[in-house]
Amino acid sequence: MKKTYILNQLEKTKDLNTLRVNLTKLHPYDIAKVFPILNEEKRKKIYAIFDDEKLADIFSYLEDSSIYLQELNREKIADIIEEMEPDDAVDTLGEMPQSTSEAVYELLEKETQEELAVLTQYEEDTAGALMNTNYIFFPSGIDVKAAMKTIVKEAPEAETINTSFVVDEGGHLLGTIDLKKLIVTKSPCDVDVIMNTNFQWANVDQDIEEAVKIIKDYDIFELPVLENGVLKGIITMDDATDALIEVAEEDYAKFAGLTEEEEINESVSKSIKKRLPWLSILLILDIFVTIIISQFEYLFTIDSMTILVIFQPMILGLAGNCGTQSLAVTIRKISNYELDKSKPIFAHIGRELSLGLITGLVLGLASFVLTIILLLLMKNNEQNIFALAIVVSVALFVSVTVANTVGALTPVLLYKCGVDPAVASGPFITTINDIFSITIYFTLATLLIYNFL
Repeated sequence: MKKTYILNQLEKTKDLNTLRVNLTKLHPYDIAKVFPILNEEKRKKIYAIFDDEKLADIFSYLEDSSIYLQELNREKIADIIEEMEPDDAVDTLGEMPQSTSEAVYELLEKETQEELAVLTQYEEDTAGALMNTNYIFFPSGIDVKAAMKTIVKEAPEAETINTSFVVDEGGHLLGTIDLKKLIVTKSPCDVDVIMNTNFQWANVDQDIEEAVKIIKDYDIFELPVLENGVLKGIITMDDATDALIEVAEEDYAKFAGLTEEEEINESVSKSIKKRLPWLSILLILDIFVTIIISQFEYLFTIDSMTILVIFQPMILGLAGNCGTQSLAVTIRKISNYELDKSKPIFAHIGRELSLGLITGLVLGLASFVLTIILLLLMKNNEQNIFALAIVVSVALFVSVTVANTVGALTPVLLYKCGVDPAVASGPFITTINDIFSITIYFTLATLLIYNFL
């Protein structure tokens, strides 16, 4: 509805003042959502009708704001970045080509440059890089009345006024104060008396996911970020949510076998660069599958054994799916920090092994019956039906058990080695399980030849 309204306004309204009045009623998010489907001419209409502050709000909701910002001259880009929150400004500059980013940075006010320099000194995936430096703090010993005056004065520039922070002369965080408590407390009363000294905090070099988990676990809206006890910034709930979504999208991309998430409007060449690395690795692994099959080529010279090929997709498919299920559950537990210690790790792997055994047993028995029925319907040589059904069912049982265990074990090993467990993508685990399943299947078939036929 809003999307259609915006498109109609941009198409039919010629007077820019009227267009400004009509679109100002909308939230910046609604306007940002139509950017990817607008042509440059219509986007320039939006650039013309809104001031820098409104444009900064719109750009903060865009997936890749740097693409659209480069439609403007560098002076205008600098003016818009001046109005952004420091963390958003750093992200936006980081997305631009280095030459453009450096040129725009030089056009920023000295104070803004200093704020951004504080954030850029921290690694990308740390709390320091995510934090916002626009927060309200009071010196220890200040009266609540003076504290309220500080809030009123600094509120327009602050990221949030819900929580304020009390620091000593060296900037060390002593406590936090909720706005409600500050309002209801009558003067004279020092902020030290009403501040909360039992606060949660994150270190500047702490992993973003750990910082976000603190916010989620303790249900707080502003998390102070410290460096050697000194307050450096805060992470707000909305920024934490954005970071959590971004991490989830990255993990999903890795799980699908991509080096990073693909954007909807990115070029084919960029998408290929993201897809090819893992596909190349999988190609090499699939060659191993081919080599293993070639080692059992003598099986296909025996008339009664060629029927085994029919059941190969079933075994590979079920084993692959079971392995992927186990992988997904394990990665979720790792991301929730449920597998940080040895005891829960062994318990989880044992559980997945048990699930594999039970699932494999059920599927194996079912496949035994179905294989016999299918072979009878195909009018296969009856003396081999029972033996072939045993091979299929036992191979499926063992393959599912192994797949479940590998699906649980692989991400845990990667995690303990300091590698992102999401790297153990679905296609990767499926291919590894194919290697195990093919080996198990045809090895059992070989044993069948020497013992039953």
